[in-house]
Amino acid sequence: MSIRLISFAGTTLTIEYYGLTAARIIELLYRQVSTENTGLSQMTYRLCSDEVSAGMQLWRDETLLYGGHCSGSVAELLLRDSCYQLAAHCHTGLLFHAAALSGRGRTLILPGNSGAGKSTLTAWLITQGFDYLSDELVFIPWQTNTIQAFARPLSLKKPARSVLNHHLDFEKRADHILSSGFVDLVPSTLFSSTRCGVFPQGALSNRSFKSTARLPEPNPSRKYWSKPLIIFPRYQPHSPFAWQPLSKARSGLALMEHLINARNLPGHGLAEAARIAGCIPAYRMNYSSFEQLTNRLARM
Repeated sequence: MSIRLISFAGTTLTIEYYGLTAARIIELLYRQVSTENTGLSQMTYRLCSDEVSAGMQLWRDETLLYGGHCSGSVAELLLRDSCYQLAAHCHTGLLFHAAALSGRGRTLILPGNSGAGKSTLTAWLITQGFDYLSDELVFIPWQTNTIQAFARPLSLKKPARSVLNHHLDFEKRADHILSSGFVDLVPSTLFSSTRCGVFPQGALSNRSFKSTARLPEPNPSRKYWSKPLIIFPRYQPHSPFAWQPLSKARSGLALMEHLINARNLPGHGLAEAARIAGCIPAYRMNYSSFEQLTNRLARM
């Protein structure tokens, strides 16, 4: 039995695993997540795989979460549940449901609900020259200007394949991807290896903020002192591109919509969200194709 401690946003989880398939799953899911500064573990997951029967079981403490034969399904469940538990136990800062990328001295924060397409947008931005930070969780410790991101594999719904197949041959790289009937879990490095350009600078702003994150190897602990920009993306088929600056008040309220640990924070984190909104410029972006982003942002 092997053990891995994962730590993010002040919360530590223990993962025990046994078997070759289980080890492969844990490595793909958490290889970029910090194992440093671990505190008291909040709970223990146990993932076991039988290489003869190809069966797998996943437990959270004494609760059986999965029993079956699909490595993609058990991986997706473990990743989703562990992210939920990290959020549920976080009380040392604001944890947002958001993607994040960094590049050319700047950091993009993309708040969005599940199913809003932020993971697909994130994958495309990686191919345009950005470094991947997260497609799910962005943490800002209380009363700081530090951004931390939960670096996990991209969780892409199956329809994203048709949008991204120009950048990644999913079938050819299947050995590096964990797939269920609904989701592909894709290491960000598969997209960064297909980069074809650099994201335009003109649309990005200049306010001072600091970000740190674990990035793809070979330098997973590199620190960024960059200029962040909050973008609330919305995919709308057949719609024109729209780029709307938000006031500090509107930005703060929009951030609250994507704050997932509000119940753990004094005043539900409203004052702190307002402080962050006052530090980082924010925009609402509507788009229907990636071509719109390339053409319009290049002119800003």
